[in-house]
Amino acid sequence: MEEGRWGPARLPGALARAGLSIAALCPDRNALAASDHVARRFRLPPTRASRHLFRALGEAIESCRPRLLIPADEQVVALLHAFVRRRLKRGDADAALDTVVRSLGRPEMLDAMLHKSATLDLARRLGVRVPEGVTVSCAADAVRVAERIGYPVYVKTSFSWAGQGVTLCQDAAALATALGQPRNVWSAGKAVLRSWLGRDWYPSAPAVDVQKAIAGRPAMYCALAWQGEMLAGFAGLPTATASPTGPSTCVRLCENPAMAAASARMIEAFGATGFLGFDFMIEDGTEQAYLLECNPRPIQVCHLGPLVHCDLAQRLATEFAAGQLVRERWSARGDIEVMLMPGSLRVDGADAGHRHRDIPWDDPGLLRFAGCNGPADGSVAEVRHVI
Repeated sequence: MEEGRWGPARLPGALARAGLSIAALCPDRNALAASDHVARRFRLPPTRASRHLFRALGEAIESCRPRLLIPADEQVVALLHAFVRRRLKRGDADAALDTVVRSLGRPEMLDAMLHKSATLDLARRLGVRVPEGVTVSCAADAVRVAERIGYPVYVKTSFSWAGQGVTLCQDAAALATALGQPRNVWSAGKAVLRSWLGRDWYPSAPAVDVQKAIAGRPAMYCALAWQGEMLAGFAGLPTATASPTGPSTCVRLCENPAMAAASARMIEAFGATGFLGFDFMIEDGTEQAYLLECNPRPIQVCHLGPLVHCDLAQRLATEFAAGQLVRERWSARGDIEVMLMPGSLRVDGADAGHRHRDIPWDDPGLLRFAGCNGPADGSVAEVRHVI
């Protein structure tokens, strides 16, 4: 649904090189639709009304009969979760429902995959290391929690992405400001209106957590799962980000056994299938990995596994070819620093230095969408605009 998701737009190329055929359901003006590696395109209507979105989803599934659905952003994940819940509530049973459930995980674990509060609650029960924190309902509760665990703390909205809904608070005044105004009758009325318009599939009042800030470095683990088994994965250690809590612009790809073990444990509990990313914080001094959240969709480095000998797309193709679960986990060998799109388009080879630039030279359609003309020598000749 979102225009600026470059990671998912790069994934069709990796899947195609692994011998898989890709169809995309997305808006017209979207990087995913621009990829030359997409064999079939289905239009997602420009509306928030669930009846139109669900109809488009059902028609696309009926037309191409996919073996796997890959949601490209959190809004699509939320839409698929709503699709499953409504079909199950009505007692429906059809190919569309089977395909969506098969592509996500156990229906009872959907909230734990998407909402940060539920993710961390599950992680605590599993013994996975997470920051100290509590879900709060008002500013007074938040202040009491923060005083107990100690400032600084983060205020985190349970359903958010790309660094949004995350605020670092150094004291009680900042905490009260971050929490904003309490829910009132107008927000309740808005919920009724959203239901009437068929837009209530989108989480509108997610939980809020107050969480102890961990002094350390952000990290991620990129994984491929099948029926609760982690098939492959590698770590990403950001070396530059768009903002203090925002998406990465440069990442060092490598292996991290602690993050791999935590990710595998969460995947097993979810019964998850597909591409997932887990965000961590590596604590200064101890080097302990603290799980922060799950991203139940491809993250921006999913297609880069071949750079560290861990090709997630090829591992998926191997699983499809076998026709049954193959318990063989692929992991990273070696490490490399990568400049991610769209920043990789703004520098030439000399400025990049030792870093690998992630540029889709084999995908002219995606380059055109980014406003970039790529000459044969591998340098960026022109960048008109970057979305």
